[in-house]
Amino acid sequence: MMPNRITISLSLLLIFLACAKESPANLLSESKELITEQKYSEALEKLRLLVGKYPDGIEAAEGQYMIGDTYIAFNKNFELAIKEYSKVVKHYPDSRFAINAQFMIGYVFANFVQDYESARIEYERFLELFEAEADSGLVQSVKFELQNLGKDLNDIPQLKHISS
Repeated sequence: MMPNRITISLSLLLIFLACAKESPANLLSESKELITEQKYSEALEKLRLLVGKYPDGIEAAEGQYMIGDTYIAFNKNFELAIKEYSKVVKHYPDSRFAINAQFMIGYVFANFVQDYESARIEYERFLELFEAEADSGLVQSVKFELQNLGKDLNDIPQLKHISS
């Protein structure tokens, strides 16, 4: 009778440990570590698992945001990055990551894709949705970007020193 009780206890302990390893916090932490190690494919797998398995967890918004970042870092897939950032704004509009995601959508259009009309639309959407709650520095960055969309660095007085 005693060996059965020990076997059951050990089995339950193993199940508990296996579940704890795949907690949202652990998946997010492991993903960050993989990104630091530049193991982007593995990080994307973990992030997708996190968002898919725990879509309502507090870590999901950050995980979804990191998917967008990873597409930029991993393979410069700007179109997919924009789609992933858009999911943050749509599914987690009250999270702080929605603010950054909306900024990044405009930023990617402006600075990587050079689609200035889409950038303008997305930056204006940022101001409409988040100006009141976003960090003032980020709001100023958006306004600066809107004023200077498509301009050469030499045509922007504040940035002339960069191109010289």
